[in-house]
Formats: sequence, C-alpha cells, structure tokens
Amino acid sequence: MVDETQSPEGQIKTIDYEGVKYAVEDLPPRVIDGFTMLIKLQNEIVEQSYQLKKSQAAQTGLSMELKKNIAEDKVKPVPAIRAVPELMTNESH
Repeated sequence: MVDETQSPEGQIKTIDYEGVKYAVEDLPPRVIDGFTMLIKLQNEIVEQSYQLKKSQAAQTGLSMELKKNIAEDKVKPVPAIRAVPELMTNESH
C-alpha cells in the first residue's frame, strides 16, 4: 500500500511504500509514474469493491421482492414432469 504525506499547501512531500518513506523530490520520473499508477489502481480496487457490494445488495433486494411478488400473486410452479419409461418392444416375431 502507498500512503502520501502532504504539506499544508497540499503538495505531496513524502510517499510511504511498504513501510519505507521516500521524499518525492528525490524520486526519478519512472518511479513517480509507478507510484501514480499504483495509487490509481488502489483507488480503482476500492471503487470496484464498492460497486460489487452495491450490486450484491441490489440483487438481494430484488430477489426478496420477487419472492414476495410470486407469493402475493399466488404464482404456481410448473409441476415436475416424470419420465415415462419406454415401452419394451419385442423384436422377435
């Protein structure tokens, strides 16, 4: 996980990565790009987790409503169909 420390002006001064702090001013561009990408990915994971929980809650609510509507409207299930065994044919004449 990446954590940032900001100055009072809102400028990022240090980045904490795996328990080690780095001064932003000392980082080369490709490392800054890597941290930027990692932070964006972490934010996307948080958003996807939220969206999944929201969808699961909607699915649960809709399923409960559907069960209630089926019961209120007295919708009957289709009876189970039993397989009829094929008639044995006598091929010997």
